[in-house]
Amino acid sequence: MATSISSNTTSTTSTTGVTTTEQVKALNKSNAQKIITSLGAGSGVDVSSLAQNLTDAERIPRENAINAKINKNDARVSGISAITYTFSQVQVAFQALNDQTDFTGAAASVSDSSALDAVAGANATTGTHELVVTSLAKSQRVLSGSFADSSTALSATDFSLSVSIHGGTAVPIAITAANSTPQGIVSAINGAATGVRAQLVNSGDGSAYPYKILLTGSTGASNDFSITGGPTVSNTVGGVTTTKTNLGFDFATPLQTATDAVFTVDGIAYKRSSNLVTDALPGVSLNLKKVNGVSNPSTSVYLTRDTSTVRANVVALVQAYNDAKSMLGVVSDPKSSVETYGATLVNDSLVANMRNQLRELFMTNSSTPGAAVKSLRDMGISIDMTGAMTLDNTKLDTALQTKFDEVVTMFTGNMSGLGQFSTAPAGVAGEATSGNTRNARV
Repeated sequence: MATSISSNTTSTTSTTGVTTTEQVKALNKSNAQKIITSLGAGSGVDVSSLAQNLTDAERIPRENAINAKINKNDARVSGISAITYTFSQVQVAFQALNDQTDFTGAAASVSDSSALDAVAGANATTGTHELVVTSLAKSQRVLSGSFADSSTALSATDFSLSVSIHGGTAVPIAITAANSTPQGIVSAINGAATGVRAQLVNSGDGSAYPYKILLTGSTGASNDFSITGGPTVSNTVGGVTTTKTNLGFDFATPLQTATDAVFTVDGIAYKRSSNLVTDALPGVSLNLKKVNGVSNPSTSVYLTRDTSTVRANVVALVQAYNDAKSMLGVVSDPKSSVETYGATLVNDSLVANMRNQLRELFMTNSSTPGAAVKSLRDMGISIDMTGAMTLDNTKLDTALQTKFDEVVTMFTGNMSGLGQFSTAPAGVAGEATSGNTRNARV
């Protein structure tokens, strides 16, 4: 069947009738594809591949340029993240020295460690104090009668005990017949949580009744106690019946009386219910252990300035600087082989800015200088030929021992609890971690 294509694109004619415009388009496309295939076959040229190569020649360079920019930006983000972390560690190091309270505290020692212990807290101040201990705080102790063993029931009926602290309201303790063994009574007393503790002891004296119950109260005269009650047992002898309460475990043997600790600090008299005293010397905990004797009428407590924490914090500050400086070198070194962030900020202006900011934070004079300690340089901190920060330990120790107050002023401006956005003069560390813009903030 022959088909002719007319110049009018709106219709076609054939021996079978009239076709539509869409059929003409499809026929034209088919004929074009045959021509391309024929050209390729006749010339030996893969026209499809040639067309694809021409397209790739246009696309790939642009794609590579875009990918290179993406990779560069990803690497830059890694580098910025690395220096951000090291600078955050610088901030942490400054925060340990940015408040006046970071420099308080004392170390405690005593002239006679057998008489008492002393522990200084953050609020302790330096000085020497004399303590005289005339009485230690003690707890009341009483002992029961004797028992053959720990597990034999002592009563055929239920009964109760009552414990009263310093004459106060009695607390009842119910004990069932099945639980009336010496061990059961101990558990019941302890379970009542009255402040009196029970303990079953075995004297090991070789007798038929070696077990006893020991009761112990809390220390202090106001913590004395009494215990009453128990099973009632009848006994008939010679036709006479008698009854007795607390048979076998009446707590009638006193071992120790409850007393208070009585002592003086620098001539001032104190009385406490415990031998652990936290409110006689500000910031100091005292543990009284022995009454002073004639040959040793008093015990001295020495409170000296503790610079060990401050010293450690200064050392950490120097290390933080060197870590940050080292990281700036890694990210900006084109030859760095460090994975992830090495050579990620080569020739980047951010590195120079951060390096200048870091140096300024550490080497600029404090806004609140002392007479002799005006900056970190006056504490033995310097930067060597390689740019690394070094610390002269001797100079640091001398400053801490002889110019401690100036060190505090230089670091903090004698400020405490400054807000994040404070603009008050607050010293080298205070301004490095606050909103004061005199120095660039970490």
